[in-house]
Amino acid sequence: MNGFSFKERRSEGGKGKPAPQAPDFSAVVWKLVKWSPALIVVFVLIFGAAGVLNVDSKKAAVLIRKTGDDPPDGSIISPGKDWKGIVLDPVPEGFYWKNPYTWDWVIIDQVEIPQGQLGVVIRQYGNELNPGEIIAKEGQKGILEVPLRPGRHLINTLVNEIVLFNATEVPPGYAGIVTLLSGRESANPNRFIVDEGEKGVQARTLAPGSYYPNPYVQRIDPVDLRAHRFDMEGSDAIMFPSSDGFIIFLVGTIEWYIESSRVPEVFVKYGDSDTDIIVSIVEEVILPNARALSRIEGSKHLARDFISGLTRQRFQDAFLEGLKVSCEKQGVVIKSALVRDTVPPDEIANPIRQRENAILQSDKYEQEKAREIQQKQLSMETTMMDRKTKVKESETKVSVAITKAKENQRVALIDAGRKLEVAKLELKAAENQASALKEKGRAESDVILYNNKAKAAGLRTAREAFVNGAAYVKYLYYKKIAPALTYVLSNTEGPFADIFKEFGTGSGGKDGGK
Repeated sequence: MNGFSFKERRSEGGKGKPAPQAPDFSAVVWKLVKWSPALIVVFVLIFGAAGVLNVDSKKAAVLIRKTGDDPPDGSIISPGKDWKGIVLDPVPEGFYWKNPYTWDWVIIDQVEIPQGQLGVVIRQYGNELNPGEIIAKEGQKGILEVPLRPGRHLINTLVNEIVLFNATEVPPGYAGIVTLLSGRESANPNRFIVDEGEKGVQARTLAPGSYYPNPYVQRIDPVDLRAHRFDMEGSDAIMFPSSDGFIIFLVGTIEWYIESSRVPEVFVKYGDSDTDIIVSIVEEVILPNARALSRIEGSKHLARDFISGLTRQRFQDAFLEGLKVSCEKQGVVIKSALVRDTVPPDEIANPIRQRENAILQSDKYEQEKAREIQQKQLSMETTMMDRKTKVKESETKVSVAITKAKENQRVALIDAGRKLEVAKLELKAAENQASALKEKGRAESDVILYNNKAKAAGLRTAREAFVNGAAYVKYLYYKKIAPALTYVLSNTEGPFADIFKEFGTGSGGKDGGK
């Protein structure tokens, strides 16, 4: 028997060893009750700390619900608050608290799209696409139609994939050709340009600028609308036979551009992913038409005619008009077509060129002869003109001198007449002044005479009051001297007063002695 009892243990251990005691459950319960508040506080702190969610800058948190029903169809996405799984919308930067019993989370980076790029979102969950479809609709797995523009976006990268593409630049002078890669099929698949919204090249074009198309939905191809120059020289020089069977080499320049209203059509016809559309237009439109027209127009003339400038000009005009008509039908506008040179074979070019040079030399001599005659005639006409000019100048000088003399004479007469009138006025003024002085002297003498007569009459009257004249004179003498005597006698200062002072001083001394 493998049982165990306290008695057996006690007998085996001997008398000196005490038997083990049974645990005191009441003491344990009491200790738990005693420490329960502290345990509750610790539990709350641990539970609260476990629910803290801190989302740093440029980060996001994807929430995962741990409680609830399992999502249908084995999905990992939580369709609502009562379902387990990943919540689609991430939580932005910030400080949050989530119940750790209900929630778990994963910190992810926010999606940043650099400048000049775009981001295509590929959904990793949902229903499968229908056959032939490229773009995912609501609830479907696949590529989303609207791309992400440059900037920062809150995207759940646990269930979405982001693919970066470069933006499309349409430079100035270009047009953007829009090709829809996703959409409804064209009602008429044999047309170059489809209707709006149908899959294929659209009729509308885009102006210069930056565009952010979804490369799975549409493609934008910049096409140069500026004028271009094609030089027909070297390996691109055109050869054609003349009417007499000689090979003529044509060297020239063609300026052209794509008609803006027909750019999509031209792009569909001649655009190639491996070759630039400008090169394709030159090789498939410009060069074939130039060769065909040069053969047609060149076969109308003899080889020797292309040495003459007039024939070359007529050939150039016909070549330009024909090239304009043929290229315009294909959406290419020809601005100019200049034939710089036409080179016939040397076996006919040298004799003809020598004859042309002789003719040109003869024309040169004739022109020099005519120039000499004209120069002589011009010299004679210049001499006659100089003679007429000098005669005219002499006549002008004589006329000016006569006019000036007459003018001086008229001015002198006017000045003499003016001086005569001034002299007459001065003479009359002098006469008037003399008469005035005479009258003034006569008046002043009359005044003096009358004054003297009045004084004499007064003296006569005054003298008649006295016995004779001597008495009147004595009266006048006393009248003049009386004020002076009165002043002298009344003044206590001076030599006259000192005489009387002496008399007064002597009498005073005597009395004092007594």
